[in-house]
Amino acid sequence: MRRAIALLLPVVVVLAAAPGAQALPIVGASANTIPAGTFMLDMWGTWQDYSLEYDVDGSNPGWCKLRSGERVTSMSFVPRIYYGVTDRLTVRASFPLEDRYGEFESWESGKSNSGLGDIIIDPKFQILRGDDGYPRVAALAGIRLPTGETDGVDNLNLAPLSDGSTDYMLGVVATHSVGPITAHACLTYWMNGQREGGADSPDMWVGVATIETPLDESWNLLWEYKGVFSSESKEFYRTYACPGIAWDGERTTIGFSALVSAARKGGGYDFDWAPYLRIYYRFF
Repeated sequence: MRRAIALLLPVVVVLAAAPGAQALPIVGASANTIPAGTFMLDMWGTWQDYSLEYDVDGSNPGWCKLRSGERVTSMSFVPRIYYGVTDRLTVRASFPLEDRYGEFESWESGKSNSGLGDIIIDPKFQILRGDDGYPRVAALAGIRLPTGETDGVDNLNLAPLSDGSTDYMLGVVATHSVGPITAHACLTYWMNGQREGGADSPDMWVGVATIETPLDESWNLLWEYKGVFSSESKEFYRTYACPGIAWDGERTTIGFSALVSAARKGGGYDFDWAPYLRIYYRFF
């Protein structure tokens, strides 16, 4: 049986408003929150065309190009709703829509698996806010519910949309601004539950570092670096450079980034680069 298509954790790109803006949007990799009693909606999407696979069967295990006639892609569209419980506590709910597609020599035609992925609920509590607004530090927590399909294409455990377990996250994030430049640093730890059979994911560390440099009152350049590391094996990690640009309006923020693979090791598939689009809308 063909091995399962690897499902990487989504890469989160920081698309924050300019430091002088009236309402900073919340992002998973920043310590920003939204005002009490308000809502915000964001949507992000990416399409990843995997060009490499990690060959563990040969005499020299390592990365190689996909074989002729093979293709593996992944597409995600994720609406997320935020609510400000207090000025310091914001709760977010994510509803990912996923598509996994594969073509292999042993198949008569390409096959896809599409549907709702695992719903994530993750509150953020701002524990520190400086007298001038910075620095900011927030504690993160989260739960990932096994709402996605687990059996994969043709019930063969190929490209499932979930590993079928309930997972938990803890983390911390800091935001600081010096002059026109704003920086964010975020570290989270995902504790992945176990289930009998099917796909399984190891516990993961996820780190994100971002610098925002404004071009003018509406446009920002984004410089981000992200790493995903297995806590159970030194044989798996992924790191990505994510340069991008964002436009910030009164209520809307739109950003585009390129996810560029920087370093990789172990397990499944990877891509050279992928587009990433994100849109915020603030109801305040």
